Amino acid sequence: MCSPPQTALMRCVNDTKLLLVFSIIIAAVPAFGEVKMQVRDGLPIVEGVYVNGHGPYRFLLDTGTNVDLIETKLARSIGLRATFQKELGSASGATTVSGGDGFEVALDLARADQQEFLFLGMEAIRDRWPDVQGVLGQEFLSRFDYLLDLRSKRLEFRKQDCIGTRTRFTMTNGRPVISTSLGDLVLDSGAGRLVLFGVEPEMVGSDKSALKTVAGSHAIGAVSSKPLVIEGRRIWPGETLALPRAPEPGVGGLLPVSLFKRIYVSNSEGYVVLE
Repeated sequence: MCSPPQTALMRCVNDTKLLLVFSIIIAAVPAFGEVKMQVRDGLPIVEGVYVNGHGPYRFLLDTGTNVDLIETKLARSIGLRATFQKELGSASGATTVSGGDGFEVALDLARADQQEFLFLGMEAIRDRWPDVQGVLGQEFLSRFDYLLDLRSKRLEFRKQDCIGTRTRFTMTNGRPVISTSLGDLVLDSGAGRLVLFGVEPEMVGSDKSALKTVAGSHAIGAVSSKPLVIEGRRIWPGETLALPRAPEPGVGGLLPVSLFKRIYVSNSEGYVVLE
């Protein structure tokens, strides 16, 4: 459970950002009204996203991605100009994409300017959900303290006092990483299942599958893992997947937000509360 605190003093944090799918200026914000979400296969999707005043659009909310993404055709149709090309990397590969910056994003009363978007086809998302036109990642989310409530399907941008398992996080390549018994894992609302990096899957018959992201795909499979424990709390992870390669130093895998009823992220103080 969460409730507003008596005071909401926030500080500014700067961090170096690398382009990996999965600067931070935390804004002091008023007590906004809640944003309704859809939860599809455990992943949060928000409506009412406006980009430079155009919208509303439906975006995936992805805490494990350090950039904002928008479908290329939509970007063109609303006059977003590409001004650079960069390499976009993920757990499954890398690709070169175009992008632009200096845009404004609004979701309910939460607004962030000087936002950078990458433009791409997003087939991995749109093949699954044709109505989803973009991704809001840490480029946007890191500006705020927020409650992501999967059970009640709502998102709140405000400082709160919450009851649950509280743990510190560090920003690694622009994404929140928390320490667990299985290693340092990215807190990832865009991941459907727990994924461990640098672990050989225990392949049985045709169980081998692929991890698909906007940057490519890579063979992945199930693996038996040790218990998942965070701050002394044992958590049932469901099926655990393994990726043989370790795509980036200092990150042991992906921790799906869908394992919890709700999470509160305090970017202003560097901790999360998991319920």
